[in-house]
Amino acid sequence: MQHPVFLNRKSVSVYFGLWALIMGVHFSVFYFIYFFSIEVALADSLVFNGLFSLVGISMWYIVRYSIPDQKNSWNVVFNHLAFLTLTLAVWNGISYTILSTVFSSNKVYMDTLMLSIPNKIISGIIFYIVIALVYYLFIYYIKIQEKVNVESRLREVLKETELNMLKSQINPHFLFNSLNSISSLTITNPEKARDMVIKLSDFLRYSVSHNATSFTTLETEMANIQRYLEIEKVRFGEKLLFSFNLQGSCRNHQIPVMLLQPLFENAIKHGVYESTEQVSIEMDCEYTAGYLEIRLVNDFDPNAHARKGTGIGLNNIRERLRLLYKNDKLLRTTVEGTRFFVFLSLPNTEKVKNDE
Repeated sequence: MQHPVFLNRKSVSVYFGLWALIMGVHFSVFYFIYFFSIEVALADSLVFNGLFSLVGISMWYIVRYSIPDQKNSWNVVFNHLAFLTLTLAVWNGISYTILSTVFSSNKVYMDTLMLSIPNKIISGIIFYIVIALVYYLFIYYIKIQEKVNVESRLREVLKETELNMLKSQINPHFLFNSLNSISSLTITNPEKARDMVIKLSDFLRYSVSHNATSFTTLETEMANIQRYLEIEKVRFGEKLLFSFNLQGSCRNHQIPVMLLQPLFENAIKHGVYESTEQVSIEMDCEYTAGYLEIRLVNDFDPNAHARKGTGIGLNNIRERLRLLYKNDKLLRTTVEGTRFFVFLSLPNTEKVKNDE
C-alpha cells in the first residue's frame, strides 16, 4: 500500500500545507503573545513542527503494520506507546539541542524553552494521535474501496460465469449425443434407455437449479458427476473407466456448485474422445489443515490431434476460485507422461467467511 502522503502532488501539498499552517499559528503565539523576536519565534516554530512533520511521515510504517484486526490489540497498543515514547524523547532532545545551541545567549528564551517542554510533550501526543487516526482512516478507506471493487468485479464475472456455466453444463453436443444413445437403446435395451433418461433428467435438473454463487457438499457434487460419467459411458462403453476415492472427512466439505464439472468434461473431451485406447479418470481427495485437497487425473494420447477449446474450462475455474476465496493459487495442473493431473485446494467455507 502506497504512503498516503506521497500518493500524488496534491497529497504532498496538503500534508506540508497543514504543517505550514501549524507553524504559522506557533509563530504568531511566540511573536504576538510572548513578544519574542522574529528570529526566535520562527526558529522555535520551524524546528519543533518541521521535525515532527518528518516524524509524521515515518509513523505510517508503524500504523501500516499495526492494524487492530490483524494483530493482538495489546501488541498494537504496545507498538504505539513504544514508538510514541521514543518519538517524544528524540524529538524534544534534538529540538532542544538545536535551539539551545543557537540561542544560548538569550536567557529569557532559554527559560521559556525549558518551561515549555511539558507543553511540547502534550502537543506531541496530540499530533501523534491525530496523524495515527488519519492513517488508520486512510487504510480502512482503501480496504473498503478494494472490497467494493472486488464485489463489483465478482458480480460481473458471476454473470459471465453463469452464462458460461449454462453453455458448459447443457453442452449441445453432450445433449445431442445422449439423446441419440437413448434413441438407439429404446430398440436394443428399453430398460437401459429408461434408466439413462432418468439419469439425464436428474443431471439437467441439478445443472440448471443452481447459480454460480451456490455451495454444496462434495458428496452431492460428485453424485451429479457420477450421473454425467454414467451417461457418457453408455456412448464410450469399456473405453471409459472412472473411479472416485472420497474419504469420509471430505465428503461434507462445501464447494462451489458445478466447480468440478468442467474438469471432467475436459477429461472426456481431451482424453476419451481423442484416444483409441482405454482411458481412466480417477479422483481422490483428503481433508488436511482446513483445506480440501482434490486430485483429478486422466489418461490422454499425446499424439492425438488436440481439440480446440472454448476458453471456459480451467480459466473460468481459476477466476471463480480467485474471487470466491481471494486466492489465485488454488488450482494447479501438470502433465506426467500420458497422464494429465489437476490439483485443487479448497479452504473451509467458514474460514473464507471469517477472512471476509
